[in-house]
Order: sequence, then C-alpha cells, then structure tokens
Amino acid sequence: MARTLMRLPEDTLLHSADLAAALFSALNETRPEAPAALLDSSDHRVSPTPERSRYSVLAFSFGPQREEVVHARGMTTVRHAVSEKGASEHSTELPFFQWLHQNWEILPDAGHPGEEAAPFQLGWVGWLGYEIKRELGSPDGRASAQRSTEDGLPETEAHLFRATHAVVVDHHRGELETQSLKEDPAWEQEVAAAVAEVAEAGLGSAGSASAGAADVGRGDASAESTAHPGELEAALRNLRVRDSQEEYLAAIRAAQEEIRNGTTYEVCLTTAVSAELHGSSPALELFARMRERNRAPFTQYLHLPGAQDPTPDAGAGTGTSAPLRTEILSTSPERYLSVTPGQGTSITVRSEPIKGTRPRGSTPEEDQALAHDLRTHPKDRAENVMITDLVRNDLSIHSEPGTLRTERLCTVESYPSVHQMVSTVSAQLHENAHPADVIAAAFPPGSMTGAPKISTMNILEELETGPRGAYSGVAGYFSRSGAADLSVLIRTAVITHDGERRRLHLGLGGAVTADSDPEAEWEEVRTKSAGVLGALGAEFPQR
Repeated sequence: MARTLMRLPEDTLLHSADLAAALFSALNETRPEAPAALLDSSDHRVSPTPERSRYSVLAFSFGPQREEVVHARGMTTVRHAVSEKGASEHSTELPFFQWLHQNWEILPDAGHPGEEAAPFQLGWVGWLGYEIKRELGSPDGRASAQRSTEDGLPETEAHLFRATHAVVVDHHRGELETQSLKEDPAWEQEVAAAVAEVAEAGLGSAGSASAGAADVGRGDASAESTAHPGELEAALRNLRVRDSQEEYLAAIRAAQEEIRNGTTYEVCLTTAVSAELHGSSPALELFARMRERNRAPFTQYLHLPGAQDPTPDAGAGTGTSAPLRTEILSTSPERYLSVTPGQGTSITVRSEPIKGTRPRGSTPEEDQALAHDLRTHPKDRAENVMITDLVRNDLSIHSEPGTLRTERLCTVESYPSVHQMVSTVSAQLHENAHPADVIAAAFPPGSMTGAPKISTMNILEELETGPRGAYSGVAGYFSRSGAADLSVLIRTAVITHDGERRRLHLGLGGAVTADSDPEAEWEEVRTKSAGVLGALGAEFPQR
C-alpha cells in the first residue's frame, strides 16, 4: 500500500468547512461510473465532540483491482474487474456477515507507526440494509414481503466496494493523505491538481469561513458554509407516503397494545416517502444541498453503479443489461459502531445511540429552554436509557469481562439545527473475537428497532407495510487497519436508477412507548421529513 502526506496551506484549505466535499466533487468528476464514497465530517468546525469529526474519507474503486460485493436474500455476489469494459462475478449462498468475517482483510502494519495514523487505510466501503436482520434471528415477515417497484428501494440488501484509492483529510492537523493499493504517481498528481483547483476556487478562504462561523451556535445551519450550491434543476414528483395518517396512528396503537401485553418495551415504528426524481441535477448536487442544511458527523454520499457491468456500454462482462445504480445521500448524526485498534491486541468498540431530539430555538432563551426540556423530559430519558441498555447487551456478547462502560448517559449535544440526547457505550473486544462478530451482534442498530430487539423486530414485521431497505441500516468502512466506523442510516435519501428513470426513497419513523401520543408521533414523522424534503424543495405529501 502506498501513502503520501500533504500539508494543506494554512491560509486557505485548513480553515474550510467544505474542503472534503469540494475535493470529492473534483475527483469524482473524472470517473463518474466508478464506485465512490464521501464519508464527510461536515460539522468538524462546530462539533460538540471534535474527535468524532476529525477525519473525512474520500474513497474510490477503479483499475484492475476494482471489486464489489452485493448481497440479497441470502446470496452474496462478488464482482471483479477484468478489463476496462467487463467484469467477472461469482455468487455464493452465504450469509453476509459470514462473508465479511472471511473477507475483511486486516493487516497489522496497514497504518503508520505511532498513534497519529488515520484509522482508514483502504478496505471495504459501503452500506448494509436493515433486512439483513434475518441473519441475526428475526426472519422476514409481512413487511419484508411487500416490496413494490414504485418504492425506490435498491434491489440489493448490502453493497460494498474495495477502495483501491482514497484521500483522508485530517481536519485537526490540516493534512491530507493520498492512499492507493500500489504505487500510483498518477493518482498523487491527480489529487494534488484537485487540491490546487479547489484552492484557486476560493472554497478554503479563511476570511469567509470565519465570517460564517459566528452564528453557528445560534442554530444557523448554513452559517459555517463557504460554498453554496446553485439552483437545482431537479424536482420531486408524485410524492406519496406509504401509510396514511389513519393507518400510521392505528399501527402506533397496535404497538402500544403490544407494550401493554408485555411483548416489548419500546417499538421504533417507521414509514416512508417515495417520489420520482425529475430534472438534470445529479444526485451529488442534491447531496450538497442536504449537507449545507444539515451539517452532521456522518454526512455521506455513496455512489454504487449496480450489480452487473461496471460501465454502461459493458459487453465483456457477465451482466445482461445496464446497471441499476444506487446513490445514498445521508446527513446522519448517529454513530452505530466504531472499531479502534489499540496497543498490542487491544481493540475498543464504541456505540453512540441517539434518542431524543429538539429543534434549535430562534433566541438564546428559547434555545436554552428547548435543551433543558430535552435534558429533563422523562419520556426522552426513558427511551434513551432503554436503548443504551440494549446496546450494552449487544456489545457485551464479544467483550472482555469487566471492560463494558457507559461513558456518557443522556448527554445533550447541540448541532446547528437540533439538540440531541446521546449516550456512549464502549468495551474491549474479546481476544478470540473478530471485529465482524461484534458488528453483527449489534445489528441492526438498537435505536431503530426498540427493545427487546428480536421480539420487537418480529412485531415490526407485522405492523409495518413495507421493507426499510438501506434506511435503518448502516454505512461506512471496514479498513485494512482493523478500524471501522459506521453510521446509522437516518435522515437519508436513497436514489435508485432504472435506465433514465430515477426514484427517491426516504425512510421516517420514531420510537413508540406506552405513554406516546399517537398524534404527536405522526407530527414527529412530518417534522423529520423536512430536513431532506425541504433541501430538495418539497414538502411532506398528504394522504
């Protein structure tokens, strides 16, 4: 593996909130059909937990070592590039997490010597969908079976690519590192040219960045931006919500009946909005608009070209039609799980579940009152404590005895647009466990299921009216260094392509407890839709 460090000019790029996004756009433009991902800590200048938002990762897969893996309904398919215009593939009836355990290549010397090595050192990048839960004890039910061609869901249930080339931006040190599987001077030159292009465009201006930062604490979501997306040439049409208000309220009441019967304590009920996406704006421009309005630790854009041929005119591969592309546009604030190798064989796993949200206030007094209400409200605290306890159980399965810790409980973190209640649970991985084991044991995220996990997921299969797809799953990386960092896919738009046709899917939901007000839960769904739909110039559809 080849690596090169580049120090960023202190008077420009070091201070930019948008460096990673601008650099990714420049690099992605030269190979639009390659698998690629931007894992961006877009809130790094205002983050309440700076270490969590230290790095941004730009990952690409191209050249003869390009490789992808897709999983759907128990079948795992691996595709290898064999030429510029074709690919070979083989499929195996193999559970996804078993495949991950066998193929997550961990090299002890993948990182730099010392403690300052970036955790990402190439590896696998992509997303895992909620329905893989069947591997963890919750079989498909009514909801999983109700897939529609109009819902905009990907055909696959997980999709990863091998990062052959990458750029890691260290926002704290003002450095970036180019990475490639083999020595590749052309890649280093391309990155250097892209950095110069971004610097010349002025996106890293220290003056403009500083001017915008002053009002971030007051809740101005766009104040920190130094780059503003232009007018969108795109529109959402034929918006529909999967469940009517009456249907969703009935499902909430059914969930509360399950709670009264003692089969569950908390049910994370969801629905979805789907739409046709018209116009010429590429998804990356839509993501830029979402990112500007919803700065978060895990703003992610993933482009996955499909499960067949790697290029639209491919004729030498095994595919028989044009690929069905999937693009994930996420502004998630929630960490599902991180894996951090330490000294010797020590490995720390950490989860940061979120339960409890309030908007930012329009005045300092209102803002403080909203944060105080979240911090002290018994319903929010009860939801958070239940999910934290669930996460503790998940992590304990593969942890060293005596190492499980609740580092934070019901802490309020303030972001430009919301206050959120976050807890942090960590443990040391057992010496005989593989990192893939703990990722599987905690899947899907407890904050998106309810508790107890298995019985509640089975209840949800009967209450919900369609599969969730990528929503409620996770996205991020599994590095050759042994590190991993995965977010929960919430506040996430999924765009699927079928030829020239594009469809959008937006999952939405909330936690139902015994004392939930059904009408208030429905309003929460509508409110949560505004961050994504509003960025795309649309409103929650009536039904």
